[in-house]
Amino acid sequence: MTKQSECDNMSLWLPNGDRILSIKNYEVKGMKKFLAILLSMFMVLGLAAGCSSNEDEPGGDGPGGDGPVVERDPNKPDINVWSFTNEIPDAIARYVEMNPDSQVANFNIIPTILTDWDGSFERTIEPALISGNNVPDIYAAEQAFVLKFTQGAFSSYAATYTDLGIENVESKIVEAELAQYAVDAGRRDGAVVGLRFQETGACLIYRRSIAIETWGTDDPEEIAKKTGPGWDKFMEAAAEIKEAGYAIVYGDEDVWQVARDGARQPWIVNNRLIIDPAREAYFHLAKQLYENDYMIGEGAWHEGWFAGMAGTTDPQVFAYIGPAWLINYQISEHASSEGATSFGDWAVTDSPIAWAWGGTWLMGHKDLIGDDASAKRAAVAEILEWITLDTTDDGFQFHFANGTLYQGSAKFPDEAKAFEDGTSAKDAVASQVVMRRSNGELNMTAGQNIFDFFLPAGANARSDHWHEWDREINGMFQEYCRLYYQGEMSFEDAMAAFKLEVHETFEVDID
Repeated sequence: MTKQSECDNMSLWLPNGDRILSIKNYEVKGMKKFLAILLSMFMVLGLAAGCSSNEDEPGGDGPGGDGPVVERDPNKPDINVWSFTNEIPDAIARYVEMNPDSQVANFNIIPTILTDWDGSFERTIEPALISGNNVPDIYAAEQAFVLKFTQGAFSSYAATYTDLGIENVESKIVEAELAQYAVDAGRRDGAVVGLRFQETGACLIYRRSIAIETWGTDDPEEIAKKTGPGWDKFMEAAAEIKEAGYAIVYGDEDVWQVARDGARQPWIVNNRLIIDPAREAYFHLAKQLYENDYMIGEGAWHEGWFAGMAGTTDPQVFAYIGPAWLINYQISEHASSEGATSFGDWAVTDSPIAWAWGGTWLMGHKDLIGDDASAKRAAVAEILEWITLDTTDDGFQFHFANGTLYQGSAKFPDEAKAFEDGTSAKDAVASQVVMRRSNGELNMTAGQNIFDFFLPAGANARSDHWHEWDREINGMFQEYCRLYYQGEMSFEDAMAAFKLEVHETFEVDID
């Protein structure tokens, strides 16, 4: 059954008399979720202000270190940048350092950085956009929820790149050779409102020593044949790795990420829940891993998962499956931690299934459109173009791919030292033109050029199966899968419970 609620002339007021929300003829699908957003309104002003950096606070945590102290010039207007890591705010600060005469240098860059592990970023930015208070000028969206901000419920707040003043957007996309699936995810009614800077096609990231012990070789081409293509080959490899005394992955979520993105259809089609065969197969894949002891834990982003990267679990973990950022910002960190044994023992090859994970799309707020915002609009356009479309050696993507962004930086001394030490991260970027002329050799992978595999991985990924409610529905699906493979529910009962929860939460039709 499908329900829609229409709110006429709805307003939400604070106790002091300030109106923070006014809605006229606002049609809402999924009233439970909308009410959750309304409840968040009461916290958004204080929370957002509390999370914004000021002159006494560091830029936040995330790739690129702790970031510089924000030095706010009271004589300059602000550009508010909202993100879930300090990667983008730091990049903008570095751009100003390298280009002190740019339009961007005429503004204070004020970051609001909110972790997204628990959904805090979404829960805060959504009511902020609706209320019009403390709105971001530039804001980020991750793959798990990008469609919500480019094509879904919150897409109307984004300005098109053309309206921001970026010229020849479509021809620059073609010249940069951006992956079509990622560009399509950033379109609203055909116009580009968001582009990303990372390429997040995924590969199998494996331990060389375990491959040699199991198969007598660590050659990436040979390992690709052992572990894929397809799940049947992967499970055969899992059995052989177990016989050698190891686990092919840490846990169920390592396989889930691949299975969820290997789907051909989105979760919701014509307001009906669709369980794609690739996602349904995950129930059985997880059960195989669990019952045969091919994995050693569950979930991800916790101490055990990281210990597998360090090589300190028992048994040790053979592989992780993910994009280049997983190497640079997680495996590399934990493989070089105290007591770790795996640094330099890693290599990259093809994933058993083509897929992509993550990525950051950047948008500019619609309030930048108008004569009174022309200077800020030009500065925002300059930032967005440098990060997402500039393919020159001075562009962000070339620096990002080659680890040279902070070379010689006085503002980022730790990152500058990492460059001098040869330990700077080298990430896969959106432009294939930039990728082809970049050096992806890493000490972590014993000198292997990881771009040899990540470049084609990105070309094979897709986005036509993404949906704006992916994060919420994915979480429900994983919960019931664990209840199934751990023997607490039958397959039929777990599926029925999952369908009912989706139906009750989003008011969509189910079989």
